[in-house]
Amino acid sequence: MIFSLSWKNIWRSKRRSLVVIGAIIIGVWALIFMIAFYNSFGAAFSKNAINYEYSHIQIHNPDYLIEPDIFNQIDDEEQIISLLNENPSVISYSGRRKVNGMIASSKTSIGVQIYGVDTRAESETTRLEEQLIDGTYFNKIKRNPVLISAKVADKLRVKVRSKIVITFQDMEGNITSASCRIEGIFDSKSPKINEGVIYLRKSDLNRLVGADGINEFAILLNNSEQIDEMKSTLTSVTANTVRSYKEVAPEFNLMEESSVVTKQLLTVVIMLALLFGIVNTMLMAVLERTKEIGMLRSVGMKKRSVFSMIMIETSLMGLLAGPIGLTFGYLTILWLGSTGLDLSAYSDALKEYGFDSVFYPQIKNSTYPILMSVVMFTAFSGAIYPAIKAIRLNPLEAIRKL
Repeated sequence: MIFSLSWKNIWRSKRRSLVVIGAIIIGVWALIFMIAFYNSFGAAFSKNAINYEYSHIQIHNPDYLIEPDIFNQIDDEEQIISLLNENPSVISYSGRRKVNGMIASSKTSIGVQIYGVDTRAESETTRLEEQLIDGTYFNKIKRNPVLISAKVADKLRVKVRSKIVITFQDMEGNITSASCRIEGIFDSKSPKINEGVIYLRKSDLNRLVGADGINEFAILLNNSEQIDEMKSTLTSVTANTVRSYKEVAPEFNLMEESSVVTKQLLTVVIMLALLFGIVNTMLMAVLERTKEIGMLRSVGMKKRSVFSMIMIETSLMGLLAGPIGLTFGYLTILWLGSTGLDLSAYSDALKEYGFDSVFYPQIKNSTYPILMSVVMFTAFSGAIYPAIKAIRLNPLEAIRKL
């Protein structure tokens, strides 16, 4: 009887009930959208960093992590290469010689990090060739061709085929210089690479420093789920330090932690707004039905039945609105997840932090039941105060108002 009475009470004032249901639907939809949008930020940042800068795993000489200079090379290079070639989890890898130095044009000079790379392997691992905006990719200039970023080119005021001089320390500790010619200019999606990294062929850089060898392996896997297994495999065959991209760049963990906190705050704020809306609407419904509740109490309805009636009314509206809001949210994310959310108007600012201008909101399916539970808890909590107010009504005072 209480359930039937509660259902009828919902539709006695359709406008008020629809306001509550609509508020819940909009609140649930907004929460799903915001969570998915924040997820897309983290996914985009990680994707670009993996594909264009860090890869999934990096290997270094332990001493290189303490003192990143030219002398601390990877000793068992061939053994690592053999393992990587045989492992099906590996898409590609790049062995690099990294040297700190200076680059100078006829106008000015700046500090840079010089990457000596295998041109094919680097393109497969970090898509370097795809990022060229001018010039060619190590196939026209024969002696000491170099690729620089558009930002570095702007600082040096140079262009394709301009002559530059790089200065660095060789393997004997001597300061040496080399004349190079710019073959290509790239625009990376990595702010760090754009800011101060230039690329030479590894064979050219090794000749200039006076020794063969590399300081770093960057390894790209099929997916991030294979990182732990691959790390374990590599650690078992090399004494070098094997690290995931999250260990190489702690900002990933910071971003993940801040994203979790932000999403929790969003959930609290939206649910609090929804809670106060439910409390206000249900309290008005109770006050409007003072006479009716008084009559029910006078003819013998117990307090717990009145309390249950109000609680069931609100819970039913939550059960109606919650799935609708979840469905709208799911369809919205499904659509935006394939078409993307275009923020080209802010592309310059986003690029400075390593983001694309198009985001693809995403949310785990396991999140939907959690959100439904949060909505029902909010609806249930919002009904408590109005229900208490209802059972505190004096039946005699209510009857006198008839």
